[in-house]
Order: sequence, then structure tokens, then C-alpha cells
Amino acid sequence: MLQFLKKQVKKHFSVFIYRKARSAAARNALDRFLAQLGPEQPMPLHRASFDLFTYHGEDGIIAWLTSRLTGLPKRFVDIGAGDCIRSNCARLAVHEGWQGVFADASAEQLDTGKRFYRKTGISGLQFINRYITPGNVNRMLEEAGMTGEIGLLSVDIDGNDFWVWEALTVLQPRIVVIEAKVEFGLGNRVVPYGPANHREENSRYNGASVEALRLLGWRKGYKLVGANKEGYNLFFVQEKEILLPVTAGEILADPAIQDCFYPPDFFNEYQFEKA
Repeated sequence: MLQFLKKQVKKHFSVFIYRKARSAAARNALDRFLAQLGPEQPMPLHRASFDLFTYHGEDGIIAWLTSRLTGLPKRFVDIGAGDCIRSNCARLAVHEGWQGVFADASAEQLDTGKRFYRKTGISGLQFINRYITPGNVNRMLEEAGMTGEIGLLSVDIDGNDFWVWEALTVLQPRIVVIEAKVEFGLGNRVVPYGPANHREENSRYNGASVEALRLLGWRKGYKLVGANKEGYNLFFVQEKEILLPVTAGEILADPAIQDCFYPPDFFNEYQFEKA
């Protein structure tokens, strides 16, 4: 009952709940924070962490990246968008006027986002209720008229993220944010594609390691430039950008992250693929 009430409150009162995040004062606070960082690339990138709508600093990191890349199309695609408010792309829509696609398997979650953006008067957004797979992701985006170069792609589907990004060919995002499984440590490990590769099916056996995603990005013409402080949200830019790349080892160097690594015998219990 309590969970149901929380969902209803968020669905019907999200404009009020996120009034501070939507304010000009919040936007100005982020701008001041970024100005204090100076012109050089923060190393590590999570030094740019700042939250308005996100949980672990992604708003600030994305704002820093978009401020440094020239000629960015103000278009985004958010795959695994949830309620579309606690999203890597919400600030771009609310404060920067970007247009884009929010896609999620939960109609209930998307309804919350639809109501929020409708009440705030923000247009130019599409909400697609679909379970995203490597087999349907390109067709979905083509049907939405979202192809070619875009400013940002975010993939967070709790498991098959690697396989969806690998299959995606109709977009050329300038920035990619994608979720890794830091518990898989420094190795090149990917859980095979399938319905079981999902956090709800097995909370331990899902996703792909940082190194596997780094290698996939490299094959697709991207370099890894950083992560959020916890190491699981990775940030990629196209190889042509002047930003400095980082290694999986640098992303996972924090002892607090390494404490989360699964023991070696875990990797003998399950089947893995390599990027």
C-alpha cells in the first residue's frame, strides 16, 4: 500500500516535487559550479558531479561534456528511461530545450513522465512503451523519426545494455551514457543476451563489465572518458573529440568500488562472453 501511495504521489504531484530542480536558480547553481571547475577536463570526470534530476552526479557530468563539445544536435534518446524525470536526459529537456525520445518497458512509469512534461509545458518529446531488444531498437527509432546524429544516447535497461548498443546502427550519438556491471571487475565479461540477462531475473548475473563496454565503444568509434563516482555509469564520446580517454582500471581504481568485485569463484559458476 505504501509503495502504491508513493507512486501515485509522484505521478500526480511531480511538478511540485521537482519544482526546485526545474527552477532558474537550480540551473544557475549548476552553471556556477561548472565555471569553478575551469576549462581543463576534470580527471577523474566525476569531479563534475552535480545533481538536479539524477542520482549520482550525472547531470553535472553531462553538462560539462555538452559545454565542451561543439555543434551538438539538441536531440537525445533515453532507452530505459523509467519515469523520464529521474533521467540522464531530464535536465536537457527542462533546462536546455532538447527534444528526444523516452523509451521504457513500463507504461506506468512513462505515464508519470508524460504527465510531468505536459504540466510543465515542455514539448518535442516522444514516449515509447516498448521492451527494447537488439532486434527492435533500430526499427523503433526509425519509426520515431530519430536517426542520424544526436547529442546524447543513454542506455540503462539493467542487463542487455551491451547488446542493444552493439545492435544500434541508425544513430550516431556524440555522447553515450551506458550502465556497466562494476562487480565484474577488470575483466572483459558480458552476460549472454537473453531474457535472463536482467537484474530482476538474477541480481548478480546480468550486464557487462567496464572493460567489455570500453572495447565495444572502441569498435564503434568511441572512447571512454569517465564514469560517475560509483563507476557504473560510463561516459563515451566519439574518437574525434579532443577529450582524454581513460582505462577500465582508472574507472575502477577506487577501493570502495573494488570492495564490490565478485570473488573469482563467481566467474566459474556462470557463462560469459567477451566483447
